[in-house]
Amino acid sequence: PRDIETRRRVGYMSQAFSLYSELTVRQNLELHARLFHIPDAEIPGRIAEMSQRFMLEEVEDTLPASLPLGIRQRLSLAVAVIHRPEMLILDEPTSGVDPVARDMFWQLMVDLARQDRVTIFISTHFMNEAERCDRISLMHAGKVLASDTPQALVEQRGSASLEEAFIAWLQEAADASQPPDAQAAPVPAMEHKAESVAPRQAFSLQRLFSYSRREALELRRDPVRSTLALLGTVILMFIMGYGISMDVEDLRFAVLDRDQTVSSQGWSQNIAGSRYFIEQPPLQSYSELDRRMRNGELAVAIEIPPNFGRDIARGTPVQIGVWVDGAMPNRAETVRGYVQAMHLAWLQEMAGRQASPNRDTSLISIETRYRYNPDVKSLPAIVPAVIPLLLMMIPAMLSALSVVREKELGSIINLYVTPTTRSEFLLGKQVPYIVLGMFNFFLLCALSVFVFGVPHKGSFLTLTLAALLYVIIATGLGLLISTFMKSQIAAIFGTAIITLIPATQFSGMIDPVASLEGPGRWIGQIYPTSHFLTIARGTFSKALNLTDLWGSFIPLLIAVPLVLGLSVWLLKKQEG
Repeated sequence: PRDIETRRRVGYMSQAFSLYSELTVRQNLELHARLFHIPDAEIPGRIAEMSQRFMLEEVEDTLPASLPLGIRQRLSLAVAVIHRPEMLILDEPTSGVDPVARDMFWQLMVDLARQDRVTIFISTHFMNEAERCDRISLMHAGKVLASDTPQALVEQRGSASLEEAFIAWLQEAADASQPPDAQAAPVPAMEHKAESVAPRQAFSLQRLFSYSRREALELRRDPVRSTLALLGTVILMFIMGYGISMDVEDLRFAVLDRDQTVSSQGWSQNIAGSRYFIEQPPLQSYSELDRRMRNGELAVAIEIPPNFGRDIARGTPVQIGVWVDGAMPNRAETVRGYVQAMHLAWLQEMAGRQASPNRDTSLISIETRYRYNPDVKSLPAIVPAVIPLLLMMIPAMLSALSVVREKELGSIINLYVTPTTRSEFLLGKQVPYIVLGMFNFFLLCALSVFVFGVPHKGSFLTLTLAALLYVIIATGLGLLISTFMKSQIAAIFGTAIITLIPATQFSGMIDPVASLEGPGRWIGQIYPTSHFLTIARGTFSKALNLTDLWGSFIPLLIAVPLVLGLSVWLLKKQEG
């Protein structure tokens, strides 16, 4: 039931025993007592009562996983009734236990029904257990065949036992479901010996696509994985596209002007007029400078010395003090470059004003222009780099989970008992995630162009071809990781670490691969993200095409069979 108050009036015990394996017997009881809002003062007494009633006193500090099945059964029942429910639902509670434990369990249920007046619903396949109930509903194929007391059901069919009565109802239901004109056709005599089964094919597309179809159906029915597959990249694209920025702007600064002349004020106004700086109230002392930088009010503090204007007019060298918040070294270096560049520009301007009219002050003029990203903004550089990162992480994670989930559920046994080969199994698992990966690729490109405003200038066909190879590698890497993992949690963490760290640190997303040293450079040179990142930035920003980028395709073409081959080779055909 969805109503919370109704849930508190119902107790439920599943066939698999819904116990927390990491908690002791006492902790399981205490947790469920708190979940059902039993007052704190009553919890110790209620736990003691349950322990005594269900014979759990000697195992209160034991973990459920180490308990015999019969004791775990009693613990699960105690957990289900600790909040004094009016109704108790038990799903095959005695399956898998020995007869002695089964009889003991039934005695506990009888006590609950007769003494505590609890209404108990039980599902069971054992007729001798059903005979103990007050009323029975005999069911077949999801339909109720009959419902009454055990004795009345036996008398209705004129049978000797409840089991015979149930069989009679089943036969009647089977006859009713069969068309009246349907008769068993005679089996023709075999004139020849039956042909042997067709020999097993080394590779079957039918088996491969059977796994692909089943994986697609499971993905569609799993809302968590479906959401991650369809919306995970979009959400992360917004977070990383707008969140990762190397732009150093809106720097709050203040000036300690000890000269107070037109020249010193002109120098300050030169800084304040820049789009990179925001002027704050002036400083009056070193103590104020220190305090305002400590509390983060200022990113830059500038001290203009006394006699600044006089020394500039005389041509005497002048030193200006600049304090920069160095908590972030890269940002601090950028700020330092800003201040030095603006200081030199101001000096050149002053020199031009003071020069004689007949003197040529522009014998050498250096003009700096930035190609591909004229405004030197982070967004045109970051967005094309985020696409390879997300196309590596999300598809790899999904494909790894698809195999590890089979291991956890035990359904991977079908690989062991059917003629399916390891390559058919893995490639069949991979196909749906390649399709999803390409869908995400087109979605990310659309977001880049229409939402982030980063135009695509080069060959989109070249980028699409590279993306297809890259997604095959990413999903193959997920399959490769899954061969080592046995739980979905381990698969998620392992895939995130193996894909995210190399893609962000060693693939040229922030620092060029050529600037790295040692193992970091080796990883960057062989990791697929480095080469796809070159293609993405080349087509987005530099208007390049296949003839310009063919060298980056070679590592991707080599990686496809290498990753898939390793995955097939390392996947065990039979778990040990």
